[in-house]
Amino acid sequence: MIGDLTGRGEATTTNLTCRRPGTSVAENYLRLFTEPAVEAWIRPEPMNPFTAADIERMARRDHSHWEKHGYGPWEVRERESGAFVGRGGLAWVTVAGEPAVELPWAVIPSLQGRGYATEMARAAISTAREAGIERVVSLTLPENRASRRVMEKAGLGFLDEIRHVGMPHVLYELNL
Repeated sequence: MIGDLTGRGEATTTNLTCRRPGTSVAENYLRLFTEPAVEAWIRPEPMNPFTAADIERMARRDHSHWEKHGYGPWEVRERESGAFVGRGGLAWVTVAGEPAVELPWAVIPSLQGRGYATEMARAAISTAREAGIERVVSLTLPENRASRRVMEKAGLGFLDEIRHVGMPHVLYELNL
């Protein structure tokens, strides 16, 4: 079992360790974000599929986010096995022209359906409260029913239908 010690901005849940990404996170991100079942929601057509360079930039952005804010996106692993689960945490983004803290999550397809995304979202909400963040948001494509269920289970409420990255999205929020 992985130790339960967590640093500022990190979390340990019943099943997961949610940590600041390590130096080799890009390899795991590449595996996660090039899975067709994940990419279909994160980079749907007509967007171009992720490239290795895109993933390297994402890993650098995640590391920079931590340096700037003291929290950020997590590299998430199962507590018992240490297996890579996905990416979660908190990330500053621009939504409808305004800065907002988003709850991003993505789970390796073979581990989906176990409640891990909801566990990540709830842990991220707790982390946001500890960091003094007043509001968090989450976005997804309107037809992504699984992500919408995660948002609702985590306590976020539907706010609006918006355009994000040039595509229709639904926006959920939670005031902390």
